[in-house]
Amino acid sequence: MKVGIMCGSSDMASLESRDSNSEAVYSIANKGYTFIMGAGERGSMRDAKEIIRENDNILITVGKREELETSNADVKVEVSSTFERAERLYENSDVIIFLDGGTGTMAEFYSFLNNKIETKDDKTKLVLYNKEGYYNKVIDDLERRYKEGLTSDALKSFKEVKAPEVLESYLEEVAKKLNGNVQERERVR
Repeated sequence: MKVGIMCGSSDMASLESRDSNSEAVYSIANKGYTFIMGAGERGSMRDAKEIIRENDNILITVGKREELETSNADVKVEVSSTFERAERLYENSDVIIFLDGGTGTMAEFYSFLNNKIETKDDKTKLVLYNKEGYYNKVIDDLERRYKEGLTSDALKSFKEVKAPEVLESYLEEVAKKLNGNVQERERVR
């Protein structure tokens, strides 16, 4: 299974935020998933990549040429813009986890959520890692927009998890479904 991770890339992020993000990544790093991330090497993004590498997972990074030059990923995908980077991450992930991050992480969440709703995409699963209530205001805002008729029921388009063990369990559930779908397609052939 291919798991995208979206998180902050600032070395100025609080230690609490970075530790929480690392805890989430540790909980899933030994499952044999392939991970897909942006090519940056700072903040929580760097922390997550170190955990992924320590656990011998395949790491795919997507970024601009200059970012990829410093990456030691297994696969490097060059893109020309942050918009293209987000598109490649979305297209190539079975699940995308949004850890605590900055405005870029938030922009990508809203963009991916909107794409899921507009295209009725059921393939790519979105997960908000909401430990410590990081995303409470986002969820409240989406509820308000739904009640006021400004959006469809966006809350059904992502999974909220609040703890590492819940994240781990959810990913295992998605992986089982994906494996079942692959086996069913092979059986039908």
